[in-house]
Amino acid sequence: MQSHLILDWKGEKIKSMVFNNKVKYTAVPLEADDTPTKKTLCSHCSPYLTKKNISAFVIILILSTAFFLVACIGGNFQSKVCSDNNSMHLISKPQNKYHMPKNLKIAHSRRRLPHCIIIGVRKGGTRALLQYLKIHPDVQVAPDEIHFFDSNENYSKGIDWYRRRMPQSFDEQITIEKSPNYFVDWNTPSRVKMMNASIKLLLIVKDPFYRAVSDYVQIRENRLEKDMEMEEFEDLAIDPISGNVRINYKAINRSLYYIHTKRWLKFFPLEQIHIVDGDNLVLRPFEEMEKVETFLGLRHYLSDDHFVFDRKKGFYCIHRENGAHKCLNRTKGRPHPKIDPDVMNQLNDFFEPYNQQFYELVGKTFKWPKAVGKRSLKRKH
Repeated sequence: MQSHLILDWKGEKIKSMVFNNKVKYTAVPLEADDTPTKKTLCSHCSPYLTKKNISAFVIILILSTAFFLVACIGGNFQSKVCSDNNSMHLISKPQNKYHMPKNLKIAHSRRRLPHCIIIGVRKGGTRALLQYLKIHPDVQVAPDEIHFFDSNENYSKGIDWYRRRMPQSFDEQITIEKSPNYFVDWNTPSRVKMMNASIKLLLIVKDPFYRAVSDYVQIRENRLEKDMEMEEFEDLAIDPISGNVRINYKAINRSLYYIHTKRWLKFFPLEQIHIVDGDNLVLRPFEEMEKVETFLGLRHYLSDDHFVFDRKKGFYCIHRENGAHKCLNRTKGRPHPKIDPDVMNQLNDFFEPYNQQFYELVGKTFKWPKAVGKRSLKRKH
């Protein structure tokens, strides 16, 4: 009995012949057999199934899987794929404890121009205001101060450049940007109006005197870190020869709320500008944030439970579900130098008429100046 088994292997045919139950193998050239063979899928693919190609395929497969998982659970929200009722449910981890998971379609997120801008005022509490707004699940905030409207260089890059610096958001969310210098920049109001005439604006103000001192302290600290000298506040705020207040000193000029607000009202009605009491935001954050939610048309999500008073720092921080709390960075609540009482009284008298005009302009009264406290005592040299 004799049987034949013909196999292709490396360009040769192997004939297996059985003679008397003994197997013998004979290699013959392909051309020796004219019998047609049927090509299989493996025969087509075998030239490509190299170690290099297989490794590349495995890497692509791993990266695709990783991208899918990131899309599903890496962001703040669930994707359509992850949250579909007929598919696996993968619950995303919120960015912070107060961004609750929502059934939003990640595929529908996009970078949009801001619906609201915090225009100022510098050292009035803009960072705290932005951080508190960030708690709200229906708000997305730009992570950095973009300075688009007050910088000719940035403004020349165009509106698409500005849009690309916005966070991704969904249709049911609003996007907010903060650049405090917008308030005092002369070009910003007209530029903002050209972008969106119906945009909502947030302006947060504090006692003009203490705001000016805070402004000075920030600049002084930045200069000292660079080993640069800095004059005393009194010498910068008061002309040593005439004894008059230096109205062009930036720390003083930024506190003239009436002048700058009046310029903004030439381009936007008062109904589109909400004035936040920065002093009250420090003392009663929930009270001020509730008004902000109403102005922005947001559902009332924030509550007293979101804030906890830090006795060591002396101001409110964001309360987390695990009992811990997140405070603003070290630049929040810098200690003020002790200012000469005569200079303080002179500045308060200087600000008073501007304050009264500001009250009438915005239809709101603030408790300025503050009561004399420890920081008003004469500095010891």
